[in-house]
Amino acid sequence: MERPHLKLPPWAKSLSARLLVLTVSFVMLAEIFVFAPSVARFRVDWLKAHLDSGYLAALALEATPDQMIPDDLEKELLSNAGIEAVILRLKDRKLLLQRDDMPAKVDKDVNLTDFSIPMAIMEGLATLLQTENRMLRVVGMPSMAPDFEIEILVHENTLTQAMRNFGLRVFGLSLMISFFTAGLVYFALNRLMVRPMRTLTRDMIRFRENPQDKSSVITPGMRDDEIGVAQQELAIMQQDIQAMLNQRRRLAALGTAATKISHDLRNALATSMLMTEQLAKSQDDEVRAVVPRLLSSMERAVYISEQTLSFARETPPPRDLAKFTLIELLEEVRDQILLQKTENLMDGTVEEDGSEKPPCTARIEIDLPDDAMLEADYDMLFRAFSNLIRNPLEAGADRVTVTFQMQSGVKAAVDSDETRNLIDVLIKDNGPGLPEKAIKNLFVPFAGSGRKGGTGLGLAIARELISTHNGELRLVATGPDGAVFGVKLPLHT
Repeated sequence: MERPHLKLPPWAKSLSARLLVLTVSFVMLAEIFVFAPSVARFRVDWLKAHLDSGYLAALALEATPDQMIPDDLEKELLSNAGIEAVILRLKDRKLLLQRDDMPAKVDKDVNLTDFSIPMAIMEGLATLLQTENRMLRVVGMPSMAPDFEIEILVHENTLTQAMRNFGLRVFGLSLMISFFTAGLVYFALNRLMVRPMRTLTRDMIRFRENPQDKSSVITPGMRDDEIGVAQQELAIMQQDIQAMLNQRRRLAALGTAATKISHDLRNALATSMLMTEQLAKSQDDEVRAVVPRLLSSMERAVYISEQTLSFARETPPPRDLAKFTLIELLEEVRDQILLQKTENLMDGTVEEDGSEKPPCTARIEIDLPDDAMLEADYDMLFRAFSNLIRNPLEAGADRVTVTFQMQSGVKAAVDSDETRNLIDVLIKDNGPGLPEKAIKNLFVPFAGSGRKGGTGLGLAIARELISTHNGELRLVATGPDGAVFGVKLPLHT
């Protein structure tokens, strides 16, 4: 199946655009917390300024001998102060200036002597959103004479319009600051993060399109931060993938060659075995004595060829699923090994003098639950467990113990909520343990054999057969007292 060609997204959908939008949004959000107190402070300052203007107008009245001024002058003073009326409370008297003969109706009282920040913010926002022209009575002390209390009457729409003009200026300035700050942050982050990430993504896409091209492996920079570490790890991963692909390509070539060779080899071996059977009828005792060794050598050649072909397959063989208990499978494996008398062991080896192997006298102890049910390919698991039990016996062990552990609540699939129980089969022996070379290349084909004449495919094939059943084969422990292998398999419920 051909994979779709990947490319970097356009700028509007890129990380850079999202970074710019988020930066502007966050700066504007921060400006909101500055805007509300600024508007509230502007409202208080505006009202205090009009209190001072009212106080100056009242002083003009007090300066006259009879504390009377013409109506035209009174209206001009109040108009210049931007208020409708002013009342100055002295110790022994009260001075009053107003535009109209009839006192204006007061809609709301504002006391500047009782000031708190939360109340100022709430009243400031309320004034900013006010649509009606209310008459405010403002009570406070002018800054020029803090010992006098003064009252003024003022239309709220004048204050509202002034606050809105101030708000627009603050908003425009905030917007400029936001874009300026966002530009600086965007430029810095784009240089430090976004551009290196786009370059890293472009290198990954180029490597994906042709992973075998050595020029597609990135060259890490000198950065020592997270992006630098990601570049170094990506370079190492690309090199490992190329090495693995080269190895797989050689193995594929080996499988193709082995398939071609196998046909001719089997024909030659069939002919040789027929001739050897004819030699067995010879009257010469020396000739008949050589026949078993010839037959075993040819059978071993056939076995090695079949093992190589089995591993060289690109996909595991199809499974023939059936339901059976695990204990019956292991008991049949045990019986076959213990009852074997003249058969060669699984890898086809014989004694160096050509004689047949004696019957197996080792002890194989099985401690498994009777109700552990599997739904699997019987022959595949039989082959895998036969190999795991025969290997220690061939290495010198005389006792193999098969025990188990139960595990529950394991997901059957990554994207599924279904849970299945697992049984962990532990195969312990009292042999000499695995040599260091075998441990390093335990499941590596043609390299993991710890026995003379072994192909190194037994454990690799056993692991593949168990993995085909969603299981796991692993080495639990090894040492001079023996080795322990673990096989995890899902139970059928």
